[in-house]
Amino acid sequence: MDRKTFLKYAGTGAGGLLAPSIITSCTNSVPKQSNTYRYPLQFPEKLDTDQLRASRGSLAIGEEYTLDGLHFNGSLPGPTVHVKKGERFQVQFHNDIGEESIIHWHGMIVPPDMDGHPKDVISEGRYSYDFNINQRAGTYWYHPHPHKITGPQVYRGLAGFFIVTDDEEEALNLPSGKYELPLVIQDRKIDDTGQIYYDPSMPERMMTGYLGEHILVNGIPNPYHEVQPRPYRLRLLNGSNARIYNIAFRNEHLFTVIGSDGGLLPKPVETTELLLAPGERADILVDFSKGFTGKSAELISRKFSISSDGGMMGGMAQLMGQEGPDQGSEFPLMEFRIGNEADSSTSVDLPQQLSNVNFPSRTDAVRKRTIELNMEMMRGHTINGRLFEMLRVDEEITQGDTEIWEFINNSPVPHPMHIHAVQFKVLNRSGNRGLIPTETGWKDTALVMPGERVRVIMTFNAPKGLYVFHCHNLEHEDAGMMANLEIT
Repeated sequence: MDRKTFLKYAGTGAGGLLAPSIITSCTNSVPKQSNTYRYPLQFPEKLDTDQLRASRGSLAIGEEYTLDGLHFNGSLPGPTVHVKKGERFQVQFHNDIGEESIIHWHGMIVPPDMDGHPKDVISEGRYSYDFNINQRAGTYWYHPHPHKITGPQVYRGLAGFFIVTDDEEEALNLPSGKYELPLVIQDRKIDDTGQIYYDPSMPERMMTGYLGEHILVNGIPNPYHEVQPRPYRLRLLNGSNARIYNIAFRNEHLFTVIGSDGGLLPKPVETTELLLAPGERADILVDFSKGFTGKSAELISRKFSISSDGGMMGGMAQLMGQEGPDQGSEFPLMEFRIGNEADSSTSVDLPQQLSNVNFPSRTDAVRKRTIELNMEMMRGHTINGRLFEMLRVDEEITQGDTEIWEFINNSPVPHPMHIHAVQFKVLNRSGNRGLIPTETGWKDTALVMPGERVRVIMTFNAPKGLYVFHCHNLEHEDAGMMANLEIT
C-alpha cells in the first residue's frame, strides 16, 4: 500500500486528512479513524543484540506502507527488551539521528548515570548502559530524554517496551506466548505527503500538548487481531505525548486489572474502564470466551471528564479561544476478532492475592513535600514556580528516607507526574475521582487533574545522585515542567 492510499483509508469516515496548515489549528477535532479495522496488528521483535541504534529513515508500519521518522533498530515501536529479575542488562546506545539524545528506562530504578538524565545526552557516537535488574516483574518502557526535544523524538518513533519477569509472577501461570499481547497506544498527525507531522502551536505547547488525529496501536492504525475464545493478558502502554485514554470495550465488558506501572497489584480488580495517562502502564486480563456477542470485541477509549469536579476543563476553552481540546472524546482503538475454538487450556485461576507488596506506612514518612503545578503567564507550566535548570537541585533527599509528596494542580490542564528512581503508592486524591484500579499497586506516574491534590508515599532506595521528576505530557516537559531531585 502506498502513502496516498494509506492516507485515504486512515481518514475514511472523518472527512479525509486535513492539510498541514489546517492540522495545526484544529486541535479540537475528533481523532481520524476508519470505519472498519483494515490492518492486522503487528508486534515488535525482541531485542536480540546488545546494540540499540537510533536512526532516521523510513518506518515500517506493518508490511504494507512506510512513513518517514525515527526508529530504534529499524522498528516501530522499538524492539522489546525482555529481562528477568536478577539478570544484568548491557546495551550500547548509538545516536545516529543528528541531534542530542539519551535513553531513559522508564520505571526502572538504576544508577543516576544509567537513568537518562538530560545532562548526559550525546549528540553522536554511543553511550554504554550496564545495570542489574533488581526490581519486580512489570511492564516498563524506554524512550529518549533530552531536554526540550523529548516530545518530537518520541513522537517520530523512538520508544519501546522493557518487560521484566520474576519467579513470583511466573508462578501465577498467567497467559503467555501468543496469549500475551504488548500494546502501545499512540496518536499521530500525518501530513498529505505521508510524513509524521510535528509542529505544535503555542496553545498546544502551553495547554493541551500535541494531540494527533490518527490512533495507532503498535504503530498500526485501527488494527485488528485474531484471538481465541479464552483469556488473554494485555500489556497496555500509553506512549502518546499528551493524550489520555479511557480504556474500555464498546459493550462495557468487564476486564480484570492485574498490574500497574510497578508490576502486579496486591489483588485483582474488575472494572469496565480504566484511565491511562501518558507514560502509564496497565496489565489486564480479558476473557474472550465470555460476554462478547458475535465474534468481535472492540477496544475503545471511552468519553471521560477532564476536571476533578466533573466539568470539561473549566476556563481552558476560554483561554484558548475555542470550544476545547480533544481530550476526553470517545473513539475506537482496535478490534479483537474471536475465533471458534481455543487450542489450549483456557482457564486462569487468579488467587485472591496476586503478589506480596510492602508499601511504606504513613508513619514511616520523615518528610512531607508540597509540589505545586502552576501555569504562569509568559512562562508556561512550572513546578513550585520554577522552570527546569539542568544542574540546579530542587529537592534534596536522604537515601533510604520515606517521604510523602502532595501534588497540587493549580492549572486548568491535566498533568501526569512521573518520578524517576522510585516506585510510589498513591495514598489519596481530592475531589470525586478517588483511586483508580492501577493505583492500588506500585506507580511511577500519577495523573493529577485540574484542581486536584494527589498524595503519594515512597522510599528512596536508589543509588545516590541526580535524577528528575516531571510532567509526562511531553510538550509540558520540553517547555520546562521538570525538576531535579538529588539523593544524598
